[in-house]
Amino acid sequence: MRRLLFAAMLTAGLVATVSAQSSPAAQAARRWRLQHERAIVEEFMALLAIPNVSRDTANIQRNAEAIRDALTRRGVTARLVSVPGASPVVFGEIRTPGASRTIGFYAHYDGQPLDPKEWATPPFTPTLRDRAIAAGGTVIPLPAAGTPFLPESRIYARGAADDKAPIIAQLTALDAIRAAGLKHRSNIKFMFEGEEEAGSPNLM
Repeated sequence: MRRLLFAAMLTAGLVATVSAQSSPAAQAARRWRLQHERAIVEEFMALLAIPNVSRDTANIQRNAEAIRDALTRRGVTARLVSVPGASPVVFGEIRTPGASRTIGFYAHYDGQPLDPKEWATPPFTPTLRDRAIAAGGTVIPLPAAGTPFLPESRIYARGAADDKAPIIAQLTALDAIRAAGLKHRSNIKFMFEGEEEAGSPNLM
């Protein structure tokens, strides 16, 4: 079963290469996350609620469209790329005038088959608990907007860690950078695929 410590998810996704104490971008990301936790988690849960078993082609398409639309809302030029019989690849791009390098980000949105009977709560009904199930965690409601999440709280759902968390972290980073008025210095490309759990047969 997948679980996620919310603060860790965002921190890992937003400050991968630099110290949070020395990077204006990392500081902006932390401020944004603290101020918008509820909205970030709601968007995360909405994505987690879309079933993502690889063979479920209708819902795989829904996942791809939801991610494309999330990129588009953030001003990213985004589209779906696919070949017959394959799951869509979500491709997004930010072009920066004068940039001398391009940074690429990758994640996948599909998941392996599962047995719902192995789950304490339905796998595609994202559930917040006050701590890990193994530590006796109980289901709790989302806190009110502006109220901090409990430090040990976890979101239980299929894909909450592998691999939808990095997608939401990247989207949140874009929000934070824009809100802080920071400028991109590189071209940025995003690629989110829907066949990783099947070995990415159509990505090569």
